[in-house]
Amino acid sequence: MSRLLLVLCLAITLNASDYRSKLPTWASTVALSAQADTPPADADAWVLLDRTEIAYAGDGEIRQRRFRLVQVLSERGRSQATFALRGLGGKASKVKKLQGWNLRPDGELVKLDQDEVVTIHDAGSAEFSTETLTGVTLDRVKTGSLVAFESLESITSPLGPVAREFILETVPIRRWELEVAKKDGWFTNLKAVAIAMERCHFLPWIAQFEEAPGARLALSNLQALPKDEGAHPELENILPSVQVRFLDPAFETAQMWNGWDGLAKWTHEAYRTHLVAPAISDLNGASGLDGLRALTAWMGRSLTYKQVYLTPERGWVPERSDEVGRKRYGDCKDLSCFLIAGASTLGFQGHPVLAAISGPQVDPAEAPFPRFNHVIAGISLTKSLGLAAEVETPRGRFLLVDPTDPLTPLGFLSGAHRGRHVMICLEGGAQWVRIPDSAIQPSRLALELEGEATAAGALTAVLQIEETGNAWDLRNVARALGAKGVRDRLVRDLLDLPPTGNLEVQSLGDPLDLSKPFVVKAKVDHPQGFRLNGGERELVGWGLPGPRGVIQKVGAPRRYPIQSRGQTARTLRARLKVPGRLQPVAAERSGDTPFAAYAWQAKAEADGGGSVLTLRFDHRWKDAEFGFDQLEAGLQAWKKDRNQFKGFREEALAFKILP
Repeated sequence: MSRLLLVLCLAITLNASDYRSKLPTWASTVALSAQADTPPADADAWVLLDRTEIAYAGDGEIRQRRFRLVQVLSERGRSQATFALRGLGGKASKVKKLQGWNLRPDGELVKLDQDEVVTIHDAGSAEFSTETLTGVTLDRVKTGSLVAFESLESITSPLGPVAREFILETVPIRRWELEVAKKDGWFTNLKAVAIAMERCHFLPWIAQFEEAPGARLALSNLQALPKDEGAHPELENILPSVQVRFLDPAFETAQMWNGWDGLAKWTHEAYRTHLVAPAISDLNGASGLDGLRALTAWMGRSLTYKQVYLTPERGWVPERSDEVGRKRYGDCKDLSCFLIAGASTLGFQGHPVLAAISGPQVDPAEAPFPRFNHVIAGISLTKSLGLAAEVETPRGRFLLVDPTDPLTPLGFLSGAHRGRHVMICLEGGAQWVRIPDSAIQPSRLALELEGEATAAGALTAVLQIEETGNAWDLRNVARALGAKGVRDRLVRDLLDLPPTGNLEVQSLGDPLDLSKPFVVKAKVDHPQGFRLNGGERELVGWGLPGPRGVIQKVGAPRRYPIQSRGQTARTLRARLKVPGRLQPVAAERSGDTPFAAYAWQAKAEADGGGSVLTLRFDHRWKDAEFGFDQLEAGLQAWKKDRNQFKGFREEALAFKILP
């Protein structure tokens, strides 16, 4: 059914009296005004109104109301039957009101109210996770339904009275509105409270809007987000949003959002009051750099990282360090607090350092807002210890340490921190630092393969892998799951081994010995490792990465920027005895694109009635970024890289059979 025909049918079936008698007033008004408009082409649903009202009630409490009306246009659009409110659970958020209406095209009304609200805890142990999903799903939604929701929440966040609203969705939006205010009551006086409302990343997505600064924002006719577009930057860094801060001088956690210095001072004090020097006998009197190494090694062996992070009651406040030692576990802020306390027994002063990893980056030039999702430690140094993760600042030299990462040696940070800004929280305020590339532990794989193939194509080989850093996560897998976990990882990610094949891990290095690369040695039996294909032999791709995936639907214009983050380098050295006289299809190849650089050499030497293949492969991923002004160039560069490497891989793994 065409969108226009659907609108006509809906208008015929549902009349104005249906809207007014069966929908709440706000929804019926919007539905009637939208009757003259044609839904966007190819949309599964159309958001006729998404309105949020945010009011500050004092004492850190926010009251938030949502009004949402959606017209369902296809079967896939029926997903709009679910309305979700994400929160921290516990005492942080209370749903005061949550109602829904499904006005079906035949005029039947299906309703729900607060009694049907379901709160679902996130996956994982409830002991360690308190994030919740609160939501409702309307029954019997079908194509042509008008779906309306209305909610009211009371939110007292541990991070203070702040809110953030994202705008664009996977379906188009006819009207989006945000209203912000202070809710003065009979017994409250909020005249001293200032409201800060900032628009973030509006261009190139949104050029026109209606705005009353600090009070109201309205947008019309918004396009749906792109579908099937991969290789984009973290979406929070590029999609439009609005952040709201209520700056209440009478409320402590509101004051810290006046500026980054306020947040740093608050964080410094929160940690200072929770420091209790631990008694760790295993340090054996070590001091200085040796003492720090002994401390972090003990923590890696004895303490478990549990990702609690933002609990409603604690927010960014750490557990007391002696309690962390007693429990033997903690999240990033708890382990950082323990490390700072432990370092104090060695004569070092430590400070909490706020970071953002595996998500949006934090820009010191932007207005302060709770974008951090990780905490590490900064150890003050009076002189250099000669470690890569030392940073020099106007307020002194600091050694950056991530205590949640026991598999990265002291003096380095993992690749998750690469290129990121962190904020060292000092008594006097914030000291921003950009993590230098030299502070990141190198990520490398060195593979050595020696084996022999039969005339039937079965290949038996011994494979040795040296992993530096977190190239394939083998060290971490070995620590958590042992040889079986490593075997499963290699079978899945390296060999695509069929059920009739076999991989046996013969030896593993010590995952906690950080003084050298982690070594895995395995024996592999692959029944089709050197299979026959017409007049050629084909080798399975031992250690060669696959070509890049498709990131764009054919014929659709690109809308997201293209970003690729590359750090890992790999080498493959192979020596294989194989049947028959052979000649490499690709004796020598190399490539250099914005995304990767590689070089290949293959040689076949006669050995009795067979051949010995000697293979060399070097590969390095690169960082690449194509912004909004380079979308087509980026897409073409990606396609060229994909096609070039796909062709290279097919040639490199093929060997002609000589008479």
